Amino acid sequence: MKVSLPSALEDFVSSQVNSGEFGDASEVVGEALRLLRNERETKAMAEMRAVFAGVDSLAGQGEPSAKDRALIRYLVARHRSGQRRA
Repeated sequence: MKVSLPSALEDFVSSQVNSGEFGDASEVVGEALRLLRNERETKAMAEMRAVFAGVDSLAGQGEPSAKDRALIRYLVARHRSGQRRA
């Protein structure tokens, strides 16, 4: 895979390699992508927790309504497709 970066990001990657923290540019980009993935997963989990907090108003003593199940299906599908909030 070949990736083109704006010069400002190329300079940043070079500075990270020159600092000795990373062995090469691939390590810098790999770490950046790992952090991005973790950030997105954390955000998605926070969104799901917020939605589920409202669904389980009976503290595990009942079943979600049809409307709640539809919302859950929608949010799971949106998360799996990678869509972001508008």
